[in-house]
Amino acid sequence: MSGTNLPSFTPADLAAVAGRWGLDPELVGRLGPAIDRMRDAYGRVRALATEGSAPEPPPVAVTRVPHGPDNPYGAWLYRIDAPGRAGSGPLAGRTVTVKESIAVRGVPMPLGSRLMTGFVPASDAAVVGRVRKAGGVVAGTSVCEDLCYSGSSFTSAHGPVGNPWDPRRSAGGSSSGAAVLVATGQADYGIGTDHGGSIRNPAAWCGVFGLKPTYGVIEYDGAMPTERTLDHIGVLTRSAADLIPFLEAAAVPYPGGEGEPYADGYTREIAGLRAGVLAEGFGWPGRSDPRLDDRVRASARALERLGLTVSEVSVPLHRYGRDIHLPISIEGGLTTVFESRLQGNNHLGPYHPNFGEAFGEALARRPEDIPVGGVLALVGATLLRDATHGKVMAYAQRLRARLRDQVDRALREVDLLVLPSVPMPPHPLPADPREAVIGTELPFEMHDNNCVFNLTGHPALSVPCGFADGMPVGMLLVGRPGTDARLARVAAEFEKRVFRCPPPPPRHDRHEAPHDGLPTARSGR
Repeated sequence: MSGTNLPSFTPADLAAVAGRWGLDPELVGRLGPAIDRMRDAYGRVRALATEGSAPEPPPVAVTRVPHGPDNPYGAWLYRIDAPGRAGSGPLAGRTVTVKESIAVRGVPMPLGSRLMTGFVPASDAAVVGRVRKAGGVVAGTSVCEDLCYSGSSFTSAHGPVGNPWDPRRSAGGSSSGAAVLVATGQADYGIGTDHGGSIRNPAAWCGVFGLKPTYGVIEYDGAMPTERTLDHIGVLTRSAADLIPFLEAAAVPYPGGEGEPYADGYTREIAGLRAGVLAEGFGWPGRSDPRLDDRVRASARALERLGLTVSEVSVPLHRYGRDIHLPISIEGGLTTVFESRLQGNNHLGPYHPNFGEAFGEALARRPEDIPVGGVLALVGATLLRDATHGKVMAYAQRLRARLRDQVDRALREVDLLVLPSVPMPPHPLPADPREAVIGTELPFEMHDNNCVFNLTGHPALSVPCGFADGMPVGMLLVGRPGTDARLARVAAEFEKRVFRCPPPPPRHDRHEAPHDGLPTARSGR
């Protein structure tokens, strides 16, 4: 089993490593025999791990769904031709789509990119397996942004995803297709990932509910990682009540959390809860639309109809959340995505060797297929990490802890925070996506509020609360860790008694823009 299928390293290889790290080439050249012994150990590990491997599972019949009458917004990627019968459980008979950055057995998993064309996972991600076990029917996969490096919906290698309220505008991202399929009634649930707002951005802009759960309650196994302490798996739905069956099926109870299990937490009375309007979540200079801010403030006041008390609270570091998020995200992404080929280093798992190998081979053979957003993150992180020796990232981690403390302190004064999910309405899709990434903030402008709660791990739920500029507006509810069910209950009461977002108009028959005033429960608008 000595060194099987592993390359022999030449003197030129050793010299190249010496040059890369500024080492004495004569010393490195003498290390060849020791490196060979390491190579042999690698070979033995590979042989042990692959000995008696399970046979490949039978293929799954899928259909690629192109843009066209059956996919007018570009939201579908693959449909599963025979999705199977619904089983029993909390999701029995409900249709589910899965973001293409999450493994579905037998379905190509390109990550929105040309890099991973042809990669087909042999097993389901943990969340997909749980959904199937709970009776959910996985109908197919949804389009996402290229390697998830955008919060908009115009960078995917499959083409842009249009907003169902106005196809000329962004649907939000990176879980863009998932939000559109849910908003247009083509799926009951859209499973997505959220690194800085990638579920809540499209939820807000498409008029659906989008939950980034408490960190860790949904296992991040079988999904593309970017930075493991920021990455979450969550869900999009048309109804707040539908969040609970999904959590019952896919999530584990948060240790010490309130409302365990989730169904029990959902039944608790919300009258008397305290809502805190987060001052720093409004009025972002140069980005916030005052009409949207006004809509969210009016919606926060409407929580009083549900028996909540409403006051204003402050989290001073919230205003710097996007800055704190950046070094952690890009330097963590440099390590996780590029240097360790989507694996990360020296954590306790999960690891996916075939996934990492496929991505690593693609990087080596076709670096020109790295999306411009990925190139920006790769080059920026390399230069900034080298220039600072990781010190600024370490500062950011310290500030992250202070930010979490400030959020926790605010959530001792109140039971939930209220702020806009996204500061502005969706922007028009750019004519030149590549130049938009290079020269504008369009891929990142929407992250100000959402990314904070990826840093802190608190559950955060985007709730449709009205319209601005004829487009849906999302109100973000944030709770203590483990209070996901409480947020869902508040959202469900808001949906029932204050505002229920209507379905978007048919693709080629747009009606008059929805009323921008705060709708009433009676009108249903």
